[in-house]
Amino acid sequence: MNAPRSWASRRSRPGEGGYVLLFVTVALTVVALVAARFALRIDGLREQAQTLQAYADARLVANSARAQALYWLSTRPIGHASAGFVDEQPLALDGRRLRTEEGAIVRVQDERGLLSLNTLDRDGLGNVLISLGARADQLSSLMDVLEDYADSDSLRRLNGAEAQDYSALGLPPPRNDWLLSVDELGRMPIWQSEPALRSKLLPWVGVRRDKLFNPNTAPLELLKSIWPKVSLEQWGLFETLRKNSPFVDAASATAATGIPFVGDQLLFHGSNVLRLQVWASGLPQALEYNLLILPTGAAAPWLIREIRQTDRLDPAHATSAVASPVAKFPVPSSTVAGPRSPAQPTP
Repeated sequence: MNAPRSWASRRSRPGEGGYVLLFVTVALTVVALVAARFALRIDGLREQAQTLQAYADARLVANSARAQALYWLSTRPIGHASAGFVDEQPLALDGRRLRTEEGAIVRVQDERGLLSLNTLDRDGLGNVLISLGARADQLSSLMDVLEDYADSDSLRRLNGAEAQDYSALGLPPPRNDWLLSVDELGRMPIWQSEPALRSKLLPWVGVRRDKLFNPNTAPLELLKSIWPKVSLEQWGLFETLRKNSPFVDAASATAATGIPFVGDQLLFHGSNVLRLQVWASGLPQALEYNLLILPTGAAAPWLIREIRQTDRLDPAHATSAVASPVAKFPVPSSTVAGPRSPAQPTP
């Protein structure tokens, strides 16, 4: 009778060591993959947290810049092309880019320097649309539709559109009242099918309810479009002179440059209807605030009528409309006793 084998002789068989090594290798590989997965997830969460923190910091800088601009605009008199007292650098209202001490970029545009969609200047807007690429045979339709949208009746102009035309296109009916936003152009027949034209036009138009126009604060390219027969040399002279010292009236501007500034609608003075744009590094877009400065307002000396998103204001994304160098946002002068004089007289 054979004696049983010892434990030492039974503890392993040929090939069992290879299976154990394979199992251990697979287990270690799975652990490594899971650990790498967790590491990637943690890195992603860390990057997301950093992105959110950067966005929050950028919003804080932008909100601070907005507060600075609102404070300045509500405590300074508005002159021919700027807001400020005589003993401090004024805040320009011509849409130039300004950088605050915290690094935000601010633009303030007097809406009197833009064309109003609510009080249509057909000749001026027609010249502008042609300069932006519209066809001559489109002009009548574009402007008739715009006027039908804003008027209070249901009578259709020759090339216009009323409620039944909007319904046929699946569009909401016309407002038949003042436009509240320039974005309403995208709700109108003809205009809706021209997104590129609308995109170019929007920086040059507003929704003020009067026809007054201030060449001191108007974008130079807009002026060239409104008066297409004026030479580039004259516009260059006008730009140089108005930046050194804004014109006080049409007569002085015409005498200095030869540009025929004629019409009762011209008023070389800023208004209390303003467009404020603010951007800080870390924000995907700038925020645009359409303001009405109201010194006697019930809640604040300003009213924010609309907030829109617009293109970034940093030099890498600046369009021709904002291609000027970035200047410093003005710093308030020291407080002085007694009344203070505006930088320019208020009419």
